[in-house]
Amino acid sequence: MKQNSEDEQALIKMQREWAEARVKGDSSYTHRLETEDFTVVWFDGRIVNKQEDMKSMTGDTVFTDFKIDDLKVRFYGDTGIVVGQGSIKAHTKTQDLSGKYVWTDTFVKQNGEWKAVASQVTRVAKK
Repeated sequence: MKQNSEDEQALIKMQREWAEARVKGDSSYTHRLETEDFTVVWFDGRIVNKQEDMKSMTGDTVFTDFKIDDLKVRFYGDTGIVVGQGSIKAHTKTQDLSGKYVWTDTFVKQNGEWKAVASQVTRVAKK
């Protein structure tokens, strides 16, 4: 696929909107974006489903900033892989989650729409 294809731009836009939704605590965006069987591997090793991921947006975790520094998009038919890196400012009642992160998000085109099916997030160790 071409470097600046419509699909590539759509996935980049979705990544940015997903980050904005986290800062706003807007789980409705996540509800529309993720498939019902969505899974995410969090930086602490937990594997959570869509419902648990949506709860993290409105529960104890508070995001005050989510900056995306770089996104790379690749396609394999109707599957899109987005590898990203950025930094967040976030906390729970007991833990500061702020720092640099890298992630891989897997999307599948279903009925003409891109949907997130899996995600993996890794915290970048401080040097």
